[in-house]
Amino acid sequence: MHVVWDNLNTHRAHAVWQAFNARHDGRFHFHFTPLHASWVNQIELWFACYTCRVLRHASHTSIAHLRERTEQFVGAHNQVARPFKWSFRGYPLQTGAS
Repeated sequence: MHVVWDNLNTHRAHAVWQAFNARHDGRFHFHFTPLHASWVNQIELWFACYTCRVLRHASHTSIAHLRERTEQFVGAHNQVARPFKWSFRGYPLQTGAS
C-alpha cells in the first residue's frame, strides 16, 4: 500500500509512521510531498469533489459498480473542466541576510 502524505510535522515524525508500519507487517510505503508543494492543493480539491459526489453516503454493490461510478464522474468532470486559476505568488525569498 502506497501512502502519499504532505509534510505536516506529525507525518514526518519517523516514530509515528514506523510504529504504524510495524503493526501492519511493513505493508505500507510512505511518500512525502515536497515542502512547498502548493500545487497539491489542486488535486486535493478534485478528490474532495469526488468524495462528495461519488463516495459519501454511497452504497456500491461491487468493485465494478464503484469503478463505473468513478468513470462516470471523471467523464462528466472532463466535459466541464476548466483550468484552475492559481493566484498564489509565493513568499518573498528569504536569504538570511539582514
